[in-house]
Formats: sequence, structure tokens, C-alpha cells
Amino acid sequence: MSGFLSFALATGLIFGRFARPHSFLIFSDLALISPYKDMTALMFRFAPYKDNHTLTDVQIRVNVGLKVQMDGNAEYRYYDLTLERNKVESLPMNWTVVHPIDSQSPFLGFSREDMQAADVELYVLIRGFDDVYSNFVQQRTSYTYDEIKFNGKFVPMYRESEDGKTTILELHKLNTYEDLTTLGKN
Repeated sequence: MSGFLSFALATGLIFGRFARPHSFLIFSDLALISPYKDMTALMFRFAPYKDNHTLTDVQIRVNVGLKVQMDGNAEYRYYDLTLERNKVESLPMNWTVVHPIDSQSPFLGFSREDMQAADVELYVLIRGFDDVYSNFVQQRTSYTYDEIKFNGKFVPMYRESEDGKTTILELHKLNTYEDLTTLGKN
């Protein structure tokens, strides 16, 4: 009897270790500073990469850490970034996360050199409910100042099927963007 109990306990521990819920999300390699409405915005995007694995009640938080001068000393400060949208009910396609650079943004007036001098790093946390595991999953990523591109715009990563009945997500376009400086746009 103790042999069966030991075997059951070991099996449960191994299953619990390897069957943890996973979010199956992939993030763009770069965050972009792009034109947005009548201003600019910081944008990055992500998408689920596994078929039939849709997250629901998806929430996102984005924080930024940057070095500021306080009384002659450089200190790191952390700020919550306000987002155009911080929650979606379902994530069947991609999501482009947008932080408008307005008067409330810590990035107002920042150039690429300012971001480098401030040692900027974005911290991203995604949390959602996975119906397959019947549990919440989360995933983290970050973008340093080297991974933030100015004057870029993401290209759409979905298209309509030939019969017009389905929208097709093209994951290979996750990192594809237009460089607006070479196009002569601002």
C-alpha cells in the first residue's frame, strides 16, 4: 500500500511541475514611438501563438524605470504608464498596446539620447484567464532604451481570407514596421 501511495505522490508532483499553465504569448522585438492621433505614442504588440488557446479577461500593466536627477544625485524612479486600453475581454488576435505621450507621460519631450541617458526600461506584465487550464496565467517582458525605435509604425498583421469569411493572423509580421524617417514622414 505504501508503494502505491509513494508512486501516486511522485506522479502528482511530476505532473504538477510540468503541467503548469502557460500563456503562449509572443511579443514584438521592438517598441515604437509612432504618430498617434495628433501626437505621438509608445507602442508595442503581442499575440497568442497557439491555435485554439484564447485568453479571456486579459489585463496589462506597463511600468517604466528611468534615472532622474534628484538633488544632484541620479536615482531610479518608477512610473505606471497610462494606456489607451489596459483590459480586453478576449484575445483571439494581436493587441497593439498604446501609451499616448501627452502632458501626463514621463516621456514627454524625450529624444532617443534622453532615453539612453535616463537608462529607460519598460516592464510589461500580462495576466489573463486560460480556459484550457481553468486558471490565470501571466507573462512578463521588458524593453530597454535600445529596443525602442523612434519614427516607426507597425504594419497590420492580419488579412481577410479569400472567401471573406475569416480574418487570418499573420504572426510572421509581428515585428514588421515602416521606418517613417526613410519615408519622409514625421
